[in-house]
Amino acid sequence: MKTRLYPIDWINKSIEAIANILLCIMVTLTCVDVVGRYFFSAPLLGAHEMITLSMGIMIFLGMPLVTAAREHLAVDITSNILSTRMKRIQQVIVNLFALVTFLMFSYLLWFHGLGLAEDFIATDDFEIELAPLAFFLATMCILTIVVLLNHIFSDLLGKDPNYSRPTPRENSATVSSAENAEQSKRQ
Repeated sequence: MKTRLYPIDWINKSIEAIANILLCIMVTLTCVDVVGRYFFSAPLLGAHEMITLSMGIMIFLGMPLVTAAREHLAVDITSNILSTRMKRIQQVIVNLFALVTFLMFSYLLWFHGLGLAEDFIATDDFEIELAPLAFFLATMCILTIVVLLNHIFSDLLGKDPNYSRPTPRENSATVSSAENAEQSKRQ
């Protein structure tokens, strides 16, 4: 049974809600812009700018969520070859590589934000300052780093997840391939 701290759940749900709201805003802006552009020859002012900013924020909001749930896309060609211990070691190496990558992202975004703040750089249409956005994106990278550190330590200590059991996806693939083999025998 997994036990999680309430503040972590609250942060997780808050980030999910913000990302969902941004997605709804992006879809709505896109629809209004397309209808205005093609039917009324009047595109929505600043739609491209708002969609671009929302997309960037949504992507960086999703990084700690996807990392925490271990839901990244993965090519798992070694799952049947490696032992449970080797799978843990492989996951630690992958997470260390991701950790270094996110350290670089957060460092570069933070210093880019300092440059944007120093030069008072803003968007063209709505004149939204870009420095706070860069700082926010760097903060999301730092949150992802915290999640990756948690995964690295839990893998090193042999805690969650259990790499010896097949995942539900692997389990269903095994069942379906067994069913396919049985059906072909009947034919």
